[in-house]
This record gives sequence, structure tokens and C-alpha cells, in this order.
Amino acid sequence: MKKIFFIPVLILLTGLILSGTGNVIAESTTPRIILYTSYRQMGWGDRVQIGSVDDLGVVRLLTGNDAKLKWPYKPQEQLDYLSQTDLFTEKYTLTHDDLFALKSLVFGAEDQGSKSVPAADDAGTEKSYAVRYSKEGEPTFILLGMSGDDMFENSDPTAQALYRMLRVLFPEVTTYAYDSLGMGPQGFTPVPLAEFLELDMNAVMNAEIRGYLSDCEAGPIPLELTAEDKAGLISLIENGIVTGKADCIVSTGGFNDYNFFDAAGNWIGSVSFEDGLLIKGDGHYYFEIR
Repeated sequence: MKKIFFIPVLILLTGLILSGTGNVIAESTTPRIILYTSYRQMGWGDRVQIGSVDDLGVVRLLTGNDAKLKWPYKPQEQLDYLSQTDLFTEKYTLTHDDLFALKSLVFGAEDQGSKSVPAADDAGTEKSYAVRYSKEGEPTFILLGMSGDDMFENSDPTAQALYRMLRVLFPEVTTYAYDSLGMGPQGFTPVPLAEFLELDMNAVMNAEIRGYLSDCEAGPIPLELTAEDKAGLISLIENGIVTGKADCIVSTGGFNDYNFFDAAGNWIGSVSFEDGLLIKGDGHYYFEIR
């Protein structure tokens, strides 16, 4: 089975229950759609392309013309259509780790967008949604992005991560409208790692660094850091760039944690890494060295 995007195994969020709202993302008796994207072109052709992922991780694709498929316009009607049609082609099933990460993002996504704006003429329209369900099975739709004739940007980093995943999962659906200049959401804006962590580089350069391996049973285990290790860590913080969100999973152990202290022994900040990802309070983030 081909793996589309790598996400490490972390902790289990029991039932993935969203506290206070009653929303859940748990496997149901009948598979439910949790992520989908669609592209419709009516200006110079008659084409519809739809990609979906259900809560069992099954990835499906449907292509055809609108006259035949009769793809509805409203999200609830689209969800009903996706749940009932047997016209889809099954592409593959996500690995357990990838599905878990995907569910965590759907669980955490928020609608932080503004009104859509005109972007092109006769480019068609691509829309992408995350869907989560109440305990009674009622869906909530989060618009992740829109490209083509109209453009919509959801500024929530979690929503942007899902939109990026859809670009990877369904290039057949998203490529044309998105890739044309100025016709799609711009996505996560890269930010310097030190700024992202709210670290003062001047303070970090002169700080005492203490490293720990966080063990969920034994607690923090001190790491022996050489001068080279410390120099490499400072260089990474100084030159690293955060490029996007990977998941909404909170780690409880098995990661490296580095803390910075000033000359008086006061804690001034920290940075944590796990399996090549940066850890933040709301999940894991991708980063690279500029």
C-alpha cells in the first residue's frame, strides 16, 4: 500500500471527542465522509471531479460530466450524494497512522476564513470541505478552501493542513483551478522558527541548554549534550522555518525537549522535536532549514 504522507504514531485520543461541542470523529457502523473536494467546470466544458475520504480511510475518486452525475451545489446535498453513490473508483486505503493524523486535523479545524473573492473567468470552481459529526450524526461543514472563478482562504493552520493534504491526495481534482496563478488559497505562511516559538535569539545564544528525553513512564530523562549538539540546536532555531501543520495530536512521551535558562537560572523558553517534527501545544508542525 503506497503511503501518501508520513505521520508518526503518537498517542490515542480516545474517541476523538471534541469537548464541549458534542462533535466526534469516530468510526461508525456505516462509513462517513470526513473530507472531500470537488471541481466543476461549466464554462467551456462539462466536467465534474470529486475526491473523498471516509472515516475508515478509504480514498475514492469520481469523474464525469455534470449532465450525467448531477453533482449538487449545497454541502448537505453533496454529502448525501457521496454517501449514496456507487460510481466512485476506490484508489486505496490510508494507513492507520495517516488516518489517525487526518482525523485529528478534521477534529481541530476551524472556520477562520473571510468572504470569497472573484479570481478568474471560466476557470471552474473547486471547493474543499472537512466534515465532523455530532453524537446524533448531524454534520458540521468546515470550508477549507476554494479556487477557480472564486477564491476563499481559510487562515486556520489546521484547515490549511487539510487543504494541502487534499492537494496531495487528489491532484486530479485540484490541479487546474489551484495551480493557475492567483486562483487558489496561498496556504500557511512560513515563519521563522524562533518567532514561531516566541524565543529571543539574543537570550538563546547566551542561554544554558538542558536537554531531556520525555518518557511517559519514567518522566524526563536528562540528555548529555556536547558543545557541538548545543551549537547545532542554536543554529537550527536561528535558521529554521516552520512551513505548515502536520497534525493536531498532543504527545505525552518519546520526544526530545530542550529548555533554555539565563545566567540567573530563570527559564526563558523551550523547543521540542519528535520524529523530525516540531512539537507545539496544538500538535506537530513541519519545519526546514533556510
